[in-house]
Amino acid sequence: MKASLLFFPVLLLLPFSNANSAWNWSGTLKAKMQGDNRYTRYVDDHQIFGEVWGSFEAFDNDSWRASIDFVTRQGSKYGFEGDIYQAYVEKQIKPWHSKIQVGRFQRSDSLGFYSLDGAAWLYEMPEHGLSVNVYGGKPTRQEDVRSVSGDWLYGFEVMSNQQLNWQNNILSLDTWLLRFGFQQFHDEHTSTRLTVGSTIAGQFQNEFLHAYELSLMTTLETNTGVFEEVFSSLLLDFTEYSRLRISYSLYEPKSPYPTFKEQFFSDYYQGRQDLLRVSFDQSLTDTFSYHLGGKRAARNTGHDIGYGFDIGVESRYFRDLALSADFDMLEFGKSDSYNLYFGSAYSFTAKSIISLNLAYSLDTSALYGKNKAAGTELKFRYKLYSDVFLDLSGSYIANTRLNDEYQAGLQVTWYFDNFQPKAKL
Repeated sequence: MKASLLFFPVLLLLPFSNANSAWNWSGTLKAKMQGDNRYTRYVDDHQIFGEVWGSFEAFDNDSWRASIDFVTRQGSKYGFEGDIYQAYVEKQIKPWHSKIQVGRFQRSDSLGFYSLDGAAWLYEMPEHGLSVNVYGGKPTRQEDVRSVSGDWLYGFEVMSNQQLNWQNNILSLDTWLLRFGFQQFHDEHTSTRLTVGSTIAGQFQNEFLHAYELSLMTTLETNTGVFEEVFSSLLLDFTEYSRLRISYSLYEPKSPYPTFKEQFFSDYYQGRQDLLRVSFDQSLTDTFSYHLGGKRAARNTGHDIGYGFDIGVESRYFRDLALSADFDMLEFGKSDSYNLYFGSAYSFTAKSIISLNLAYSLDTSALYGKNKAAGTELKFRYKLYSDVFLDLSGSYIANTRLNDEYQAGLQVTWYFDNFQPKAKL
């Protein structure tokens, strides 16, 4: 295991906690067998593997907390693998309104999703709605996600969450969330990133509009002057049941493996993309809703620009049955993508649920020409006991120009806990 040394802080720090305080613990253990060709479908190969995921957390009723997340895997392709994603101790210092975290913990930012071997300090001023988080350590890569590793990095984040309750005759300004972050990454080269984010929300003082939310988040790499991520959106609620959303995003997905549904939606792109979307959602009744929207996408540093739209409906007319249907399209000059997706979920009993999803797509690409794809996904979950769940899943996508893609898996999940009441003085 890469992070075996991280257990030493846990062993050294935990015994010093108050022996009279009651300890609580909870966790999740997942055992899975899976066969698929998502890694190797381009060379017409497959893999079979079994893995165990574990997550465990212990905390007392005073100020201590410890957590560990790990995975072990045995596969036909790469043999035995294992890693520890998190293993840290956290101490709350109430007189200083602070928390100190030491060990390995996970972070997600414009660098990707990674583990950080180091320490973090969080200082909160709740009466002023302010918090400061300072962190530093050595970043380590995680598999199956866009990740990063390097010599070391450090940074800080300042958060302000203000309840303004400001009003005039047109609209109110109820909340204002502001975030500023600084980060420096060191490897063969040094890079510096600045992150700024802001969100305001409130209600309108008229009968035509109900509420709004405006948000913006950007990350700038200062050495190159390039914005690595940009997310912005405007939400307008005409009523409690209808919403207009205008959003713009510039990003690269953190996961290189799209879900079954993402593979049949043209919004998903494995690479850097800026996407402008306008959509409208409305619930006509308690059991029926629809959405429609348009979009503009730019890829390959803006050289490819496409336009498209999507429309969909969802019904929950029958209490135990949910149905949905979506149509999605996007055209890029000589390339285009048209997709149909049907989803369903049915609860047989209070202990079981099954979902069946069907999809069809017609894609034209300058790389591989025209490809037709038809996909089926089946999932089943059964509650064996109050804390044990069984999941079965399988999917198959048949292509005319590309290799077919398939996945089948069996998973057992155990949730366990031991909560102790706080001791009375």
